[in-house]
Amino acid sequence: MNRITKSIVLILILLSISCHKEKPKNNYLATYIDSLKTEYSLTENPLLVIDGVAAHYESMNDGWFLIKEEDISSLKYIKKGETKIYGSKDVNGVVLLTTMLSERQRANTKSEKKTIYVLDGEIISLAEYKKIDQSKVIGTATITEQSAIKEFTSDKYDELIYVTTKMPTE
Repeated sequence: MNRITKSIVLILILLSISCHKEKPKNNYLATYIDSLKTEYSLTENPLLVIDGVAAHYESMNDGWFLIKEEDISSLKYIKKGETKIYGSKDVNGVVLLTTMLSERQRANTKSEKKTIYVLDGEIISLAEYKKIDQSKVIGTATITEQSAIKEFTSDKYDELIYVTTKMPTE
């Protein structure tokens, strides 16, 4: 055999070996679902819902989609019939999985602060605050000191945004 033929044969052998490799062992999620199937005597996989979206468990085990244990924020199993929103799809129950990424995104989009807006000493609404002509603004301050906020309202607010504008020149 010449050198090129030997190289091709070697490549084919290596490809053959790599294609027949043993599948990787189950990941954390697969192990969890397998334990549910054993514990609850399930014949099929439960419905898997990841961050609110139904996913096919079988395709996850192919290795193209791997959720590591450290990527999981919460994992909960709901038995068959305990929820009605999944209809007949929950015949083997539902596994609800929330990822850490989803938790972080939810935390970043949710503002729990109650804010009051003040323009030149007068309380204004959020809509009025958004309409302020920025070219007239001298300064803006965010105040979180409760005693200062109490000067404007007796209601409970987490922060006060105080805007000072330029006086009209006319």
